[in-house]
Amino acid sequence: MRITITGILLLVAVSAFGQTQEEKKQEGEKNKTQIFTSGEKDNLQFFFKEQVDKMKLSEDLRDDYYGIILYYSNKMGRIGNKDKGYTEAEKKTKLDAMVIQLNDETKEILTKEQYQIHKESFGKIITSVYNRKGWK
Repeated sequence: MRITITGILLLVAVSAFGQTQEEKKQEGEKNKTQIFTSGEKDNLQFFFKEQVDKMKLSEDLRDDYYGIILYYSNKMGRIGNKDKGYTEAEKKTKLDAMVIQLNDETKEILTKEQYQIHKESFGKIITSVYNRKGWK
């Protein structure tokens, strides 16, 4: 009898946890807005491949560089989420701060020439966001 009650309680707890996780996921999807358009995301992917080729990065360095780009581009992409409640000015400020952090981290691992290629290319993507948003 005790095992049955424990089993039922465990089943209820697991079921409630699953529903809570699903509700959170659905709520997150409703709040999601993208800072990058699908075209800008495509450009990010193309950018990475093109930059790695131009910079002639080693496999290890390429992986490190990719990790930094992916981390910050994902973070940047979430700036526009409605649940954050940021104004356009706050979104711009947060994006600018993340670009600075991204550039600082990449500067540490790249040569001067590689870093210059990174800044020019990633700057084009950020300029695209600025133009679309009407930011100066």
